[in-house]
Amino acid sequence: MEYKFIHLNKTHVVKIKKSDGGYQVSIDGKDYDIAGFMNKDNIISFELHKNLNNIYYAQDKDTIYLAVGGDYYTLVLERGNVFKGAGAQAQKGDSVKSSMPGLLVKVMVMVGDEVKEGTTLAIVEAMKMQNELRAPRDGIVKKINYKEGDQVEALKPIVELE
Repeated sequence: MEYKFIHLNKTHVVKIKKSDGGYQVSIDGKDYDIAGFMNKDNIISFELHKNLNNIYYAQDKDTIYLAVGGDYYTLVLERGNVFKGAGAQAQKGDSVKSSMPGLLVKVMVMVGDEVKEGTTLAIVEAMKMQNELRAPRDGIVKKINYKEGDQVEALKPIVELE
């Protein structure tokens, strides 16, 4: 698989190839052997040089936001590329969660409100970007687990529906 990303006005080529026991990743021609790779819930986990690494990501159309060891990166996919990360999937189920830790900026609903699928329930700021968390289905707000100004944990329900 090959991806082309633009970061700070420079195009970077990332190639990923499955190998024995893991993956070989090439970034601009520099090769890395990756073991224990897992991509779930907007977190990419892998082992590099016997160290566990986590990359948190969010995607908004052609823009990918990464948090790596306290540093933040914004990547833009070159036209024609498709990034198949978990972040591109819509939330499903009875609650909305933030894919990354962040600040709950705004709660748009109250307990008992009737909402339609796609209604913005809350806004979380993560990686200097505000993310709208939308209702995964029609329903009634059953519970709000945080209040505005709280730090929210990744993948913990913020608003629950009945």
